[in-house]
Amino acid sequence: MSIENVMERYCWLIFLVLFSVTLAFSFQLGSDTPSVRGGLSFVPQPEYVERVSGTFRSAVAQFFYMRGALELAGDTSKKVDMLLELFHLALRLDPRLVQAAFLGGMVAPGSEEDLKKAAVFLDKAVELNPNNWRILYWTGFTYLELGDIRNGTDRYWKASLLPGAPPFLRFSAANLPTKGRTLEQSIIETEGMLESVDNDDAREWIMLRLLWLHNMLMLESKAREFKDQVYRYPVELEELVERGLIKEIPKDDIGNGFYLMHPGDPEQGYMVRSL
Repeated sequence: MSIENVMERYCWLIFLVLFSVTLAFSFQLGSDTPSVRGGLSFVPQPEYVERVSGTFRSAVAQFFYMRGALELAGDTSKKVDMLLELFHLALRLDPRLVQAAFLGGMVAPGSEEDLKKAAVFLDKAVELNPNNWRILYWTGFTYLELGDIRNGTDRYWKASLLPGAPPFLRFSAANLPTKGRTLEQSIIETEGMLESVDNDDAREWIMLRLLWLHNMLMLESKAREFKDQVYRYPVELEELVERGLIKEIPKDDIGNGFYLMHPGDPEQGYMVRSL
């Protein structure tokens, strides 16, 4: 068999091998070489990958998705930009990879600045999946985390109109503008999020978030008990321990520690949030 016949017969196999080697080399090069984005790994341009992946887009999308999922296992504080690019690329290649939107928009962010980037990422994911209520819901949730009630409510309402959306979305969209967002509301929304995922890792993250929210709600309840006893709200959470209302301040598994938003305030001194 001539070289020409071999090349013709196995052209797609050869292409996939060369493409995989190129991708692996690109990632290795990005990891070893300082970049203008602060040393983040190189992520190919979506347009380029779309052209060269041909009919193998779905397989290539899985490659980038898995790369992002593996990166989430470590410290993400300095590589959120890279993670969002990886998950966006995976979605560009295969919009059915809805889990990429969840990991990029809900799991990767670790700060307020990250949340702002995640909101932009999720809005782009909505453009790729305009009829998926889950992504619109996650987008609204992210805007609410940023305190943007208007955009959060807008995304909730749009999500509630799509097929398969749970009823609580319409309730939330109707009540958030007037009631604002309380810990109780956050818990309801997070419990509802369990309906939007079908992945064990995602469910584990949601359950961790629920525990986090319930810990803050418990601290708020104890702050009210403190006021019932001494006729003022605590100035710091340690006073709850000193008073014997709790044994210790719960560990903050998502943020950097719980704190009183308005310490000593006669009206809102009970409110607890996470740094």
